[in-house]
Amino acid sequence: MASLITGHADLIHDIAYDHYGRLLATCSSDQHIRVFSRKSSADPWTFLSATHAHERNILSLTFAPPQFGTLLASCSEDQSVRIFFSSDNGRAFDRVATLSDSPGAVHKIAFAKFGGHGLKLATIGTDSVVRLYHAADPSDLRQWHLAVESEVESGSKRKAQDMQASFSVAWCPAGVVTLPPSSAYNKPSSSSSSNNTFANSGVGDLPSRISALEISERSVEQFVVSAMTRVVVFRKRYYNSQTGSAGPYDFEECEELPGHEDLVRDVAWASNAAAGGRYELIATACKDGYVRIFKLTPRLSYAAGDTGEMFPTGEIEYDVVLAASFDDHHGEVWKVSWNVSGTVLSSSGDDGQARFWRANYRGEWIGIGSLSAEQGHVADNAGDEGDEER
Repeated sequence: MASLITGHADLIHDIAYDHYGRLLATCSSDQHIRVFSRKSSADPWTFLSATHAHERNILSLTFAPPQFGTLLASCSEDQSVRIFFSSDNGRAFDRVATLSDSPGAVHKIAFAKFGGHGLKLATIGTDSVVRLYHAADPSDLRQWHLAVESEVESGSKRKAQDMQASFSVAWCPAGVVTLPPSSAYNKPSSSSSSNNTFANSGVGDLPSRISALEISERSVEQFVVSAMTRVVVFRKRYYNSQTGSAGPYDFEECEELPGHEDLVRDVAWASNAAAGGRYELIATACKDGYVRIFKLTPRLSYAAGDTGEMFPTGEIEYDVVLAASFDDHHGEVWKVSWNVSGTVLSSSGDDGQARFWRANYRGEWIGIGSLSAEQGHVADNAGDEGDEER
């Protein structure tokens, strides 16, 4: 492991890799974004460009999916989100758009990872409002449409200010949910609770001989949001002309991930569905000292008709289970991140360590190593794991 001298004149708040791991962007309280490149993991990082991006502290930044070119977004305490495009692979960035709908600092931004959803950007700030922007024509990056605004109940009595403001957002990296057809489920009775649709819900309870051809995939857009002490999954819902909705779709609060005793500093989503699995994983970093991993198992939603008969709504719901929790950092946890395949989770905290977690063959999550930037090495128990985050 080699250190990187960024050249920033103040505190670094966030870093972001592009899709291929060849570009690295950093943002700082010095109001600049600096970009570095390398051809392979064996090469050192080389400085490419510096951009004076905002008028106050830059809190977060993110690259768009590669099909949209070298596109970078950042957000700041100056209440704006700014979009930058590079036509020469990061050697220079031009600002193409400024989004100024937030009345306060914007804390976190994230592009939709699945390209089939189009070019979409989710943001959240101190007003606890999730804003979703959509570039209807990716060939004209100056035009962004504010498609959704939704306030998230924070679950905290604290006022969101200074270091006590804590917000994050992360998209589901897959564009589909994998689940068996409705015929494979036990049909719920009319007396079933909406939160317990099936007596034995969850994909794990299905007959073991369901063939791969009987597994269905449903297109879905969703992201997870943390606002102070609360973590919620938002999912896209379509409306028909009789609903009186202002638009053809909205993103609604669906499942909540419970159990956080203090401010949630970060969230990260890994999708096992893209690899043929049938569940999602969401990790959280919390000020209470815990890294938590939640397993979300999909099922079809049923509703009661006028006669009391249960019928499928066509919507997806999740059964949420706390799969693991760790307090190995012995202090506040600030960041969590999955590797590309969603098999290894990394976390960092006040102990100055990056720690790595992986599920064993029994599905139990265990620590596989730690890394210290000061010591410059990985602990012995990390083994030869090849899936660690870049």
